[in-house]
Amino acid sequence: MDFSKFSMEGRTVIITGGSGGIGMGCAKAFAQAGANIVIVGVPAEGIAPAVAEIEAMGVQALGIVANVANAADVDVMVKQTIDRFGRIDTLVNVAGGTYSRNPEMPQFSRAPLLDLDELDFMTTFDANVKTAFLCAKAVVPHMKKQGSGSIINTGSQAGMGRGSAADLATYGAAKAAVHALTARMATQWGPEVRVNCIAPGTIDTPRPGGTVRPEMATAPQRIPIGRAGTADDIGGVAVFLASDAAAFVNGQTLPVTGGE
Repeated sequence: MDFSKFSMEGRTVIITGGSGGIGMGCAKAFAQAGANIVIVGVPAEGIAPAVAEIEAMGVQALGIVANVANAADVDVMVKQTIDRFGRIDTLVNVAGGTYSRNPEMPQFSRAPLLDLDELDFMTTFDANVKTAFLCAKAVVPHMKKQGSGSIINTGSQAGMGRGSAADLATYGAAKAAVHALTARMATQWGPEVRVNCIAPGTIDTPRPGGTVRPEMATAPQRIPIGRAGTADDIGGVAVFLASDAAAFVNGQTLPVTGGE
């Protein structure tokens, strides 16, 4: 086995939602593999500290303030990345979530289907599906021009029909759409661009004060591996999928759930 295939040395990786839990876990993992890191997100005050933390690992980093649900912001993201690094090798679409904890991103509520209004339903798709579509569409021409590239979307075990929480139904439907979109992207954009998806399970990441996550208390008993996942668990899988070690992995959604 040629372990140099796992190296991301000299490559440029864009991570949306890169200053938050899973996004920052991915940023650190790619930095450890030698990549240049582009951290994209809002609010602005969260970007500079994340960039400083990545640069302290000995790689180059660029911070971009952008709402990736907005096509104009996405175009600026791509232009600034090309201007700084000259290429885009990997896009990791992390931006999204079960509900919007970020006041600068599309806002929506979690509720059982009969209690949801049209705006909440559609905004869930804006935050999770539209963002992945806009960012992927914007980077693909550059990847095709350079002859290679990898896109990693972020789905969820909720999008695989797992779990029975009534207030996750719309989120699960949106993430199922991300899984399906991944397969279509892979079909249309090869052979130069590989597209895969990570479907995380219960991941222990920082949340706003007062956030209650009852599922965390039962994680050691409920999850066969005996614990909740971490951002590092997702970051390691993301590096594998982007690397040459995964050169024949395409169009797949990989559950990272600890066996849940």
